[in-house]
Amino acid sequence: MKYLNTATSNFYSWRKNGAFCRGMLLLIILLAYVWAPGNAEAQPERVFVLNEGAFGQGNASLTVYEPETGQAVNNVFFNENDRPLGDVGNHAAIIDDKLYIVVNNSQKIEVVDPETYQSLGTINIDTGEHDGSPRQIAGIGDRKAYVTNLYGDNVSIIDLDLMEETGQIDAGPGPEGIVVAEGYAFVALSGLGLGNEVAVIDIQNHELVKTLEVGDNPVHITRSPDGMIWSVGTGNFGFDENQEFDPEYETFGEIVIIDPVSLEVTDRLETGGHPGKLTFPDENFGLLHLDGLQKVDVVSPALNEEPFLERSLHAFDVAAGGDDRFQLYVTTAPDFSSSGKVIRYDDQGSPVDSFQAGIGPKSMAFRDGKATRSESEREIVDKVTLEQNYPNPFNSSTTIRFFLPESAVAKLEVFDILGRSVAVLVNKKLQSGEHQVQWDASGVSSGVFLYRLTAGEVKRSGRMLHVK
Repeated sequence: MKYLNTATSNFYSWRKNGAFCRGMLLLIILLAYVWAPGNAEAQPERVFVLNEGAFGQGNASLTVYEPETGQAVNNVFFNENDRPLGDVGNHAAIIDDKLYIVVNNSQKIEVVDPETYQSLGTINIDTGEHDGSPRQIAGIGDRKAYVTNLYGDNVSIIDLDLMEETGQIDAGPGPEGIVVAEGYAFVALSGLGLGNEVAVIDIQNHELVKTLEVGDNPVHITRSPDGMIWSVGTGNFGFDENQEFDPEYETFGEIVIIDPVSLEVTDRLETGGHPGKLTFPDENFGLLHLDGLQKVDVVSPALNEEPFLERSLHAFDVAAGGDDRFQLYVTTAPDFSSSGKVIRYDDQGSPVDSFQAGIGPKSMAFRDGKATRSESEREIVDKVTLEQNYPNPFNSSTTIRFFLPESAVAKLEVFDILGRSVAVLVNKKLQSGEHQVQWDASGVSSGVFLYRLTAGEVKRSGRMLHVK
């Protein structure tokens, strides 16, 4: 009877402290999830820094930096290939584990092995009657990419397997920045300082379907974590159509937000000054190049009163940073005849490391450890990809991104830990390209959930943690 009374007492005590027990159980689940192998966010294995070089000198170069060791090596392309990269390096991007380098004044894209730095081929841009002046490259799926051509007023269609230009799309005056979402490419039309439009191109049919009015001189365009398109209008610096200075022509910066589904402008934010690049290290804010780096709120678009980083800079980018939420890379270019510098900061804006780069370090590309997978593994992953939800763990809602290389009937479903279906987020035919869906879990209890993407015969799955 003594043991029965003790057991009964413990049972009622457990019920009395049920909330505490449930909290402890959730904490154990959270700790197990966070400490699970492969769940930590890793910093990039390598950072590729593309240095512009001096205009007309043909001395663009490539610097490689390894965050883990702090080692940086300059001129890796020249050292490996016994020839210069070209004249004016403008943009570097990793697509399907190959490094694509847009060399502006050489009218070409160099394709480079990111492991050996050997040239895999050169894609020449048809300049037509005028210099094409390629600016940026973006993968569009199905082993193809688009390249914007500033003076050609068009976008080149690139076959990545053949490594050649297969066509051009008339886009409008002065194409510069480009971002792909929901089956469309959004191209910033700078108009050489006099433009104020974004071209919308259907990436299935390679056709211009719409232009949207945005801020003056749009050069940079990007996608926020919630899936919206953000165009940054730098404003006119005070030059007329003949490129002669006239202060009456000066206008100031404006951010315009575009819904990639409805293809309509949803919001505008006047920034003042002449802003540059915008990127999003976090779901809540972006970093804008304007008198240093300014924080921009995502939910209610506005500039923070206090700058994130007060210093002059030439360019910047962000990457995953291990224990930190992100790592910030800022470049300086004292002039275009001597070496520049790259400074690495943590997510609080404190310097961590620095290294010397080439002349005018401008564009960066990040390669994580996954890029060392075998060719067969890459081939499978490159067909259909499902990313880790973000944020994770999450409180009430989270975003799931996935990529389809071709049009397919896609189903994205959420299951609880027992395998019971909780929500069907997508179940329809989608175009090729990147997609993202937000799951509102406010009406669901805390716990570990699984999400599965089915596209044709291919299935991908992930795991996420909901914490109330």
